[in-house]
Amino acid sequence: MAVLLLGFIFSSYGVAAAAGDPAKGKEEYLKHCAACHGPDGMGKEAVAKMMKTTIPPLPSKEVQALSDDDLKKAITDGKGKMPAQKSESAADVENLVAFIRSLAKK
Repeated sequence: MAVLLLGFIFSSYGVAAAAGDPAKGKEEYLKHCAACHGPDGMGKEAVAKMMKTTIPPLPSKEVQALSDDDLKKAITDGKGKMPAQKSESAADVENLVAFIRSLAKK
């Protein structure tokens, strides 16, 4: 019985962690992220060159291998030359992560 309960708790947690809405995430992404990451998440080479950095493609194995928590941290705290997006609500961040995950499925 305890094993079933633990299984339910962990499976429910997985559903909650993936609760973001990719469609809403895309809206936020296009407003706040596409200027550097491009509309398709592949990164804009000219922006990367200007900032003297690289912008990893969001559909790449490298980015998709990051945990949801790592993606959330990168969004809210920034990473490298990417600025922190402190104005995003927790729901917006969840939606952005769901959208980033949806890019891997294309």
